[in-house]
Amino acid sequence: MTSQHPPSAVLRAIHLGAIHAVVDAVCAAIVYTEVALAALPYPTLLALVLVYNAVAFGLQWLAGLWADGRRTHRALCVGGLWLIAGAALAQPVSPWLGIALAGLGNAGFHAGAGAMVLIRSSGRATESGVFVGPGAAGVAAGLWLGLHGSDWRGAAVALLLAAGVWVLCLERHIEPSAASLPPRLHDGAKLRLAALAGSVAIRALVGGGVVGSWHSSPAAVFALAGAAVAGKMVGGAVGDRAGWRPTSVLALLAAALLLAGGTTHLAAALGGMFALQLTMPVTLAATSAALPARPGLAFGLPCFALLIGALPGLCGWGDPSTLPALAAPLALAAAALLFGALGSASCRPAAPLAGP
Repeated sequence: MTSQHPPSAVLRAIHLGAIHAVVDAVCAAIVYTEVALAALPYPTLLALVLVYNAVAFGLQWLAGLWADGRRTHRALCVGGLWLIAGAALAQPVSPWLGIALAGLGNAGFHAGAGAMVLIRSSGRATESGVFVGPGAAGVAAGLWLGLHGSDWRGAAVALLLAAGVWVLCLERHIEPSAASLPPRLHDGAKLRLAALAGSVAIRALVGGGVVGSWHSSPAAVFALAGAAVAGKMVGGAVGDRAGWRPTSVLALLAAALLLAGGTTHLAAALGGMFALQLTMPVTLAATSAALPARPGLAFGLPCFALLIGALPGLCGWGDPSTLPALAAPLALAAAALLFGALGSASCRPAAPLAGP
């Protein structure tokens, strides 16, 4: 099991993670400003939220695949940052244009920056956790900014433009290995990727249900966001040291036990959310290991699975009151999927991806 983490790889994941928090804060503020203003009919607001999520999460794998083929991950990252800056300026003029640009920029940034993190991580999960963790904090901050109508646009645009320059100046041009995928993935690889994606979708469904059960308490929602940040940020490091499979399975078993009482006891909900999110960095690293030389695609596929898992909550399908009761069995199902997927040699820390 790989245990050494080059400081440069971790430090770069940290600064990209900080930018990740800014990106998600600005995008959430753009979306929730429309909700706070309530100037549009509710069905239109719902459509705006759905369009944003569909673009931001549904297109990441396509953006990543495009960048993989052209070795342009850094350019995709910077372009995404500057598109979001444009979205912040465009949204007061046209909500639909602002939402569309924010979604496209979000997809570009995540696919590009996520690929750079995966390339530098040399098969580990630590860097993925450091990068993805701050996103939940950014969403929570952006929700507050949007709903309270704070004057955030000028600072947001300045930060995003500066972040783009920062990435251009400090990130060397990096490429994945020149190796290519076989014309067709064999059935075993397809099954592993499907199991990894299925575990992510279930985690998104359960996590959304837990947050939804505490939606009437803003303090609880922000606390749950903090638990998610902590779980993601430490999950990769724990997995690299203790093993991906035992870490993920034990974390999901703990989540199943805690979430059984997560609708009535905030402490149980916080512990369950922390345990649930421990698995995300491992899932990203395992997907990358199963897709050599395709870091953009490897980052985008789990994000697409997140969208699938979040759709029932976003669309209001089903009875929300039943979801918390299903949290424990769903977490067990996710544990079973990861147990199978992480048993493969191609889904363990392996030889490094080529990179500086």
